[in-house]
Amino acid sequence: MPEQYRRPHHHERVKTTEAMQRAWEAEADAREMVLAFNVRREQGRPIWAWPTIAAAITAKHPWVTILCESCDSTTDLDLRMKPRPAEVSIRAVLREVKCPRCNGHGRPRIVRLSQ
Repeated sequence: MPEQYRRPHHHERVKTTEAMQRAWEAEADAREMVLAFNVRREQGRPIWAWPTIAAAITAKHPWVTILCESCDSTTDLDLRMKPRPAEVSIRAVLREVKCPRCNGHGRPRIVRLSQ
């Protein structure tokens, strides 16, 4: 026998609405952090707080643009492709990056986070 439709109780609707509100606020906070990081990076100012991988993915900016300081080539890396701890800073991906042009002998640097 098929289940009959049961209208959600008021408290269930309230919980769902509150969860959606918290998710929206988390996304707005993460986007603010990522945009502030990009602005500071473009202006050449020092970075005092690096965004986490979770913040970059929540803000829908999962692409990291990396510049090799030796040969000036850029590489884009998608943070969603490899499982990494969410609370780790985006600087952790620099350990995994090798410049394809100079075979990893250069010094990689994060330029920005993008969509």
